[in-house]
Amino acid sequence: MKAPLCFCSHPGPCVKQTAGAASRNAGKDYWCCAQWQCHKFAWADQVSTTLSAPGPPCWCGMPTAMVISGTAKNPNRPYWRCASTSSSGCSFFKWETEDWQPPQSPQRTPDFSPGHKCGQCKKPVEVKVVAASNNKGNAGRRYYKCVCCDKFDFLTDAAPTPPPTAQTPGSVEYVVDEITRRQLQELFHIPFGAELGTGRDNRERSTPYDYLHVECAWRVANPQRQKRFKDFCRGCPRGEAVETALWDAQEKLMTSASLRDRPLDHGSNQVLLLHGTKPEHLYDILFEGLDPKVSHKGLFGRGTYLAEDAAKVDQYLTMDAEWRGSKPEHELHQLHKQLYERGVKHGNQVFYALVCRVALGKVLKTKDGKTRNGSSKRVFKDSSKRVSKLAGGATSLLAELGCKIRRFREFVVFEPAAICIEYLVALKRVHHYCTCGEPAAERTVTKQTENFGRAILVCSKPQGDPKNCGFIQMLPQCYCGRSAGIATKRDGEKYYRCGATKDWCDFRDWNGPGGRDPGSKRSR
Repeated sequence: MKAPLCFCSHPGPCVKQTAGAASRNAGKDYWCCAQWQCHKFAWADQVSTTLSAPGPPCWCGMPTAMVISGTAKNPNRPYWRCASTSSSGCSFFKWETEDWQPPQSPQRTPDFSPGHKCGQCKKPVEVKVVAASNNKGNAGRRYYKCVCCDKFDFLTDAAPTPPPTAQTPGSVEYVVDEITRRQLQELFHIPFGAELGTGRDNRERSTPYDYLHVECAWRVANPQRQKRFKDFCRGCPRGEAVETALWDAQEKLMTSASLRDRPLDHGSNQVLLLHGTKPEHLYDILFEGLDPKVSHKGLFGRGTYLAEDAAKVDQYLTMDAEWRGSKPEHELHQLHKQLYERGVKHGNQVFYALVCRVALGKVLKTKDGKTRNGSSKRVFKDSSKRVSKLAGGATSLLAELGCKIRRFREFVVFEPAAICIEYLVALKRVHHYCTCGEPAAERTVTKQTENFGRAILVCSKPQGDPKNCGFIQMLPQCYCGRSAGIATKRDGEKYYRCGATKDWCDFRDWNGPGGRDPGSKRSR
């Protein structure tokens, strides 16, 4: 099997180790850094869509992604498939290696379900449930396969097929490889001590976090919008070059396989900028693009607002809590079918942002939204701030610090053709740093207590090192910053809630030690 990459600054292939006899997972294989210099850890049978470096090209010209087989015949066997997550992907398939042997595991005695018998031989059968990730319309159906006569039959009916919907041509997404994901992470890097979750534009309460982790990302390819963008750039007025805070990270990302043949055109003042959005708007944006004409009127006119700082983007994010691809009536059904249909797992509690190629063209700079910097000349031709009324033949606006803006510069674009979406990024709000400002190391509780298996963050410096700050934090945290406590539902399953005994917050995490959302939140 091709090894996943480690987290080192110069990533290399991990090595496979086996959990010792004292471990609860004795005999189970896992991956870790070959040099023990970073904190990479992943179970060998853990399904991942960004597992390794790019694979062989597929038949339709897309990249490929490594997936782990879950079939009984080839359990845990890695293979390459088309990385496209839309219906336009091809059926490319290639085993990662041909000299593979299935792992040996003890035989399990079937857990026969009382009251259910085979319809053919009348022997007791084991009843199972089709996984929620099934893309053939059978998710949640109960079935059995008789071990005596091999008869297979469903015990419950399939959900009704939703009426066909018109297909909108245009956007194609495919999941990126691990190297590209790390390059995108640099665009969303948050330095230690930066303020997150604050500001007048902040929209959603969250548990304490100090970092935005790129969980997964998709390359967005929309030929129609790319052509419109090129046509706009040809006639774009030339202006003074603008350097953004993303400049260094932008240069690294432009070396990726998907962008290296489309360098930034400095003549039309092209840069990469970030845009945060709500999950319920995302499906339309992927097909139709960002349109300033349907945007809300902001401090600097009715346009598309973009940022050079991930902390600014974070203020506009709202959560996509869980996978809804199996529920046609849900407003995120189409989005989830588009992104998570072909082997990509929904990360739970994710947020979405866009990485956009923007042709700024001629830029007007302002601090108050009314006059240009160093001049009494107006920014807009009239006070209505309409899209077509930007003065001086300019195509974009740079709102600089001072007057109305205190923390982050903002870029405002008034022409939809000036924006080309390059990547869709799924982010997670995480606790990343320890007290001394270094990335914390993640460990797991190993004592046989109620918290066994929970993740904890500790200072990455060795114990006994005078520079070790002694930081330790058990996850998850509740809204008030405490480590969440464990509670039990009426059906016996456990979940996380605020750990305080009084003055508690209303934090709930139903995906706790053994919990799933029961559909309703019971009071404390």
